[in-house]
Amino acid sequence: MSIRINIENILKSPEATFLEIITKLTEKNISDSKKELKLKNSEIDTVLFDAITLVLSDLNSEVGYINRLLYRMFKFEIKKNIRREQLIILGSQLKAQHSVLKKNIYIVESQIESINSTLKNLKRLKKAFQDKNMFIFNQDMLKKSQFYINQIDIRIWKLEECQDFLRDKLRLLNTNNRMIGRLFKRIPRYHELREESYLSLSI
Repeated sequence: MSIRINIENILKSPEATFLEIITKLTEKNISDSKKELKLKNSEIDTVLFDAITLVLSDLNSEVGYINRLLYRMFKFEIKKNIRREQLIILGSQLKAQHSVLKKNIYIVESQIESINSTLKNLKRLKKAFQDKNMFIFNQDMLKKSQFYINQIDIRIWKLEECQDFLRDKLRLLNTNNRMIGRLFKRIPRYHELREESYLSLSI
């Protein structure tokens, strides 16, 4: 069935039919977007972030030259490096939060793409009505068509507003993702953080 015939059928149908169509097209996107925007899941855990940064800043302070030398020569350990033990725990927490962050990025990206698809459909529908208007000579039918176009415009505006807010959130999520990524690069590998592995390193 062509778009032209679809438009004719819609214009001949009750207004409630048309409103139901565009509601089905847009309702889920708008609802999902509002739910996502209410979630406070785009913020960095600054306490965890600062704690890791602080631990990294003096990571080697607890086990100095003499302790490493004694361990290498005599397998004698003065004390464990508490900072490294802390970093293993904090790093695991950061990894878990990073996984959640990446999942949130995927969700927001998917919602933006879904809105894009809906907007394309609405704009095609609007154009179909506009094209059809050139061949409508009945004033009542023309007013009805224009009313439908106005209703489409309202939905387009609402969706574009949601999309703008989601894009703002996505930018923040991506910024935080890069910050966490840079912090991860500063954290030694797990096997390097294990006490026995670290203390047996050459000086």
